[in-house]
Amino acid sequence: MTNILETDRLILRPLTLADADIAYKWTGDLEVAEHVSWLPHHSIDDVIEWLKEIEWKSDWSSIPSDNYIWGFTLKETGELFGSGGLIWENDWQLFQVGYNIMKSCWNRGYTTEAMKAILRFAALNLGIKKVAGGHAKENLASAKVIQKLGFVYDRDDITPHIDGIRLFDSREYYLELGIHCF
Repeated sequence: MTNILETDRLILRPLTLADADIAYKWTGDLEVAEHVSWLPHHSIDDVIEWLKEIEWKSDWSSIPSDNYIWGFTLKETGELFGSGGLIWENDWQLFQVGYNIMKSCWNRGYTTEAMKAILRFAALNLGIKKVAGGHAKENLASAKVIQKLGFVYDRDDITPHIDGIRLFDSREYYLELGIHCF
């Protein structure tokens, strides 16, 4: 099973420690992290710790994974500009989609394009039948991505921030996957 995906404009590939400097451009950006449950990275060391955590989980051929994360690169230039994938949610017993990209790449359709490839991979290669998705109510851009991908609204919720202190109002969705979806 390959862990490199390709779309018309993008190549999705595993992230490595060598990506730390460029990944900090979006993982350390307070505006990018404004409506997500994770904490922004405050230093390259934070990014390296995150990359170490997801790097060991990227050998999907030998062990089942609870995370499938790709770096998003522009096919034309090779520039790494974001990341996303599927993260196992024990509470829901489903994978949830997640994504974030540099501000300079917002509003170009890249996230939707990347996530379509990831959802196709999930259905065809992993046999996943249903995924969850969500966004902070204020995050209208993420709402557009979720809707373009065909997710169906389920409910409003309150999502805890990873810091254990803050909460944010969110909308939760589900998507039934099938090979005909994408």
